[in-house]
Amino acid sequence: MYYLILLILGGIVVIVSKESSMLRNEIFNDANFCKLAANMKNAKKARPSFSLGRSQLAFWTVIVISSFIYVFLECSTRQNFAIPALNDVNLALLGIAAGTTLVSKTIDNSQKDTQGDAIPQQDYPSKGFFIDIISDEKGVSVHRLQNVIWTIVVGAIYIGFVATHPQLPDSTIITTQLLAMMGISTGAYLGLKINENKNAPVSEDTVNVNAAPVPPPVPPPAPVAPVPNLKPQGDGATPGSGGNPPASNS
Repeated sequence: MYYLILLILGGIVVIVSKESSMLRNEIFNDANFCKLAANMKNAKKARPSFSLGRSQLAFWTVIVISSFIYVFLECSTRQNFAIPALNDVNLALLGIAAGTTLVSKTIDNSQKDTQGDAIPQQDYPSKGFFIDIISDEKGVSVHRLQNVIWTIVVGAIYIGFVATHPQLPDSTIITTQLLAMMGISTGAYLGLKINENKNAPVSEDTVNVNAAPVPPPVPPPAPVAPVPNLKPQGDGATPGSGGNPPASNS
């Protein structure tokens, strides 16, 4: 029953995300997106790439709500409703996911106002969900990959416990060390995300339409022709030259 609830809520999120931009990045420049999409096989079906921060929030929302519903149904009777208590572990997991989404959005907004010469990662069309969330404008990045791996590991521990014990996990299952590792992983992702879209290689296909135009090179100054020497040759001064006349022999 638990896995059925997970599939139903997860399926709803997948369907909605396909029909909307709920889990996708906000495009900075439509011209950049259209420029890159034109080189794809199915240019008309191009969509914005998926966001790691938003996907994490959806991941933990589905898991926690599904677990809450399952525990409620398993432990409740017609005479007594056993409402599960959301302990500190569940609040911390949702808080980390929500905080990641919020800070990630703030970083995106700051990068939108300070774009470089290369097309930003947010303007790239989607290459598939998994590739999108582990890639920046340079390709697959380790700080995104490690964050995704740790999220999957802790999520698997959470789901495995709830499936075998009709209760929400506490600090004995999702330990303080695991939460700290989640925080470190998220901090590394957000810290390095600040430098995304900077120093990316620029080519004719990846130049940002909002990049400042490069001024044409300044031509070197024309060579100056030498001034001819008009001074007459000889020892004596010419009349009217203002010099002293030669001495007389008388």
